[in-house]
Amino acid sequence: WLVGTALMHSLSVTEKRGLFKSWTVLLAIFAFALSLLGTFLVRSGVLTSVHSFAADPERGVFILGFIAIVIGGSLALYAFRAPAVSAKSRFDFLSRETFLLVNNVVLLVSTITVLAGTIFPLITDALQLGKYSVGPPYFNAVYVPLTAFLIAFMGIGPLLHWKSTRWEVLRTHLLAVVLGTLISTAILAFAALQRVDVWSLLALLFTFWLVMGVWVDLRNKLRHAPSLVKGLRRLTASYYGMQIGHLGFALTVIGVCIVSQFSVEKDIRMAPGESASIGEYRFQFEGSRPITGPNFIGTEGIVRVFQGEREIAELHPQKRRYNASGQIMTEASIDPGLWRDIYVAMGDELNEGAWAIRLHYKPMVRFIWLGSLIMALGGFLAIVDKRYKLKVKASHAVSDQPQPADMPARA
Repeated sequence: WLVGTALMHSLSVTEKRGLFKSWTVLLAIFAFALSLLGTFLVRSGVLTSVHSFAADPERGVFILGFIAIVIGGSLALYAFRAPAVSAKSRFDFLSRETFLLVNNVVLLVSTITVLAGTIFPLITDALQLGKYSVGPPYFNAVYVPLTAFLIAFMGIGPLLHWKSTRWEVLRTHLLAVVLGTLISTAILAFAALQRVDVWSLLALLFTFWLVMGVWVDLRNKLRHAPSLVKGLRRLTASYYGMQIGHLGFALTVIGVCIVSQFSVEKDIRMAPGESASIGEYRFQFEGSRPITGPNFIGTEGIVRVFQGEREIAELHPQKRRYNASGQIMTEASIDPGLWRDIYVAMGDELNEGAWAIRLHYKPMVRFIWLGSLIMALGGFLAIVDKRYKLKVKASHAVSDQPQPADMPARA
């Protein structure tokens, strides 16, 4: 996904300015190769994970051989043909090309850090150097700073012109972005969060930095339009796709930051009639009852959730035992909402009808998935841009024209 994002941005430079052609081809090779590597990891059984749903060594060997053929063949062809697709052109430091290049570098470094954390335990185990586990501390330490660096450039990149941008013009745009970011962050921090926390402030700063960058760029595009409607119609689908994608990323960022800082998990023993509280929510365990499904038997808990004195949900977590395999699975019960999700899961059964219960409170977790959907919408809008269709039609029109007898037909 990260390399594919870098490829998309590199393609925009290749389309607009004819630059980064060799780099774009290389990113395309890497993106497909890494998708095959992901397939190998989850289908070969080399990783023990909830995301690994098969353990077939023969299938893994086949996929590994396919990866070797694809990567080897593609890189060999690239080595022979790279000079033919190279392009030389000049651009200043303050230009969109420079910032898109930085975008590519940061995304590639992020990919390497994730790939290293995933592959390192496999390499040490294969070389019999011991068993290691790379967990959240590593990824938080190396990936979060890279994401912050990427966001800083994302907010500025759309404000720049191709080839060259005058500092006086950029300074005016940046001043508007900075002021809007600080004012919006201060208002929302004291009105919505109700307390000052350094991580929540950083999340809001990053989010509004992207949002204000989109707003200032859109304002510049509409500045000379005869009317707002005509100005909006004049903008291309790919432009809307870019800005919507950036807004989706902003929502995902704030969702990740708020969830990581303010989510609460509590593992407790609960007997029928007992209750426990997380923040403003009170969970009351009413007991359990046996259930029978189409292919399982199990136990279902009854948990009533109160906000103050008002009951807002009744959750039914389950502990299932499947008939075919005998495997025991935990089915969490969720009360979803735009601003928070509440999870309740059952652990082991204890004495006197009590159960080990896990309670989760996840604020703004829906923003992660909502932001991902908005980013996908942005990508779809970019794909349906009319100018790409016109290029295809023009290519077909040229190929359909009769060619002279001494001239080969164009494909």
